Amino acid sequence: MSNNAKKVLIVDSDDSFRGSLRASIQRLGHEVFEASTGPDAIDKAYSIRPDLIMMDVRLPEMNGDEVTQQLKRNMSTRNIPVIINAGWTTACNIQERAERALHAGAAEILYKPFQFPMLRDILRTYLLA
Repeated sequence: MSNNAKKVLIVDSDDSFRGSLRASIQRLGHEVFEASTGPDAIDKAYSIRPDLIMMDVRLPEMNGDEVTQQLKRNMSTRNIPVIINAGWTTACNIQERAERALHAGAAEILYKPFQFPMLRDILRTYLLA
């Protein structure tokens, strides 16, 4: 890792998606941590204090909007940018949860699958600011 490496927490219950995202983020020189549930994401955010969190909107035990809300209420994690990842779907509750995450303080929503240039731009925006 370079001295400029930032810490990114990936939160997603899909192992293959986390692995793919991890590889892309590491290729850009950042340190990656992973969580697969909402409570695990909160624990890791408190202990690691990542520079950015990329979180799926649908998670086991606690959804992404609920996790975002809890992180934004805590002084130690409230300033960490949260990017919500959501798959394109016709399920109305996904869009509703994504909107609730934005209202809770998420920085923005990315719809899966996203391309490498889009990921690179997001990381530049939030990690180089």
